[in-house]
Amino acid sequence: MVAAVAIVACSAPPLPSSEPLGGATDAGAGAGGGSLFDAGGPTGPPPADAGGLCGNDIHKVLTDPPNVYFVIDASGSMSQFAGAGQSRYERVHGATVEMVKNLGPLINVGAAIFPLGATEDDACHVGGEVFPMSPGDLDGDGPTTNGFAAATDVIPFGNTPTASSLAAIKSKVTALPGRTIVVLATDGAPNCNLQLTCSGSDCIPNIEGCDPSFQCCALGGNCCTPGGPAGPEACVDKTGAVDAIADLEAAGVAVHVIGIPGTQAYKTVLNQMALAGGAAQLSPPFFYEVEDLDNLGAVLGSIAAVVISCEFEIPEPPEDPNFTNVYLDKQLLKQDPKDGWIWKSETVVELRGAACSKLKSGQVKQVQIVSGCPTEATK
Repeated sequence: MVAAVAIVACSAPPLPSSEPLGGATDAGAGAGGGSLFDAGGPTGPPPADAGGLCGNDIHKVLTDPPNVYFVIDASGSMSQFAGAGQSRYERVHGATVEMVKNLGPLINVGAAIFPLGATEDDACHVGGEVFPMSPGDLDGDGPTTNGFAAATDVIPFGNTPTASSLAAIKSKVTALPGRTIVVLATDGAPNCNLQLTCSGSDCIPNIEGCDPSFQCCALGGNCCTPGGPAGPEACVDKTGAVDAIADLEAAGVAVHVIGIPGTQAYKTVLNQMALAGGAAQLSPPFFYEVEDLDNLGAVLGSIAAVVISCEFEIPEPPEDPNFTNVYLDKQLLKQDPKDGWIWKSETVVELRGAACSKLKSGQVKQVQIVSGCPTEATK
């Protein structure tokens, strides 16, 4: 769904627009910057009382969509069947694309996958960006949604170089203007640190029950010893992953950690990663534990809702705030501090309660703030 914003007033001459509905119209607009939304459309403002709204003078509204940067595990285990005739990766891919489509211009979106370009000889190849931060589409399947979907449509292969991949994208992510969060989705433990030594209790093949041909498993030994069948790269890289996430958090980028089916044996390290990211759940598990991938869309929505704003700044506010009304998709929303809207300041309108939740979930196509008629308020 799309959220376009307009303010209609009776206090200024019409402002015809050559921009499409919701289009950014100044140099500050774009990924991470304020966007100016104009409901006038390519043919200018609507006639007086269009759609039951009073007035036809359109003012600009400043918004600041957050940057949502996905970092998606594309290791070989993500190819495992996960219901609905799809693999784990396909389920995650579908849910993220749907979120990008539904939230539209409420967010800017970018993505990296890990590993990226892994081969049989280099299963730990570092991950990297596949889709640069871009403003969400104004309506449905636009270039951002389609580009994001295509760029993240990969065949899972390789190991899980979480730490090195987060370090590789740090400079890109922390340089983005505006508020940025990282959404990290994984189905297993971080590994691929060739400098590690670990006991069998931290060796992934030993934890998961490995190939019966590995004698170290049959004898209860350590498969991750140097020269062993798995080697140090299969050690759980707790410290590396936690430190890489803490580095992002220290730079002002919160990291939301999602554990999808496959992470059951690694709750301890995922909890540590979530706590380091500054966006932990209030009680254990501190990461977002998704046991049923049918619920992944709701989890993604709840994360995005944390950073989507329900405040609308009006650079040129109406002369009399008592002659202003708010419409959601042309339906009157009464002034109400609980579930409607309020003036937060002389220049800021804020949606509250149920109205704000409706916007954050992508259920609202258009917000209009209209001056010229007496304010309708809940009695």
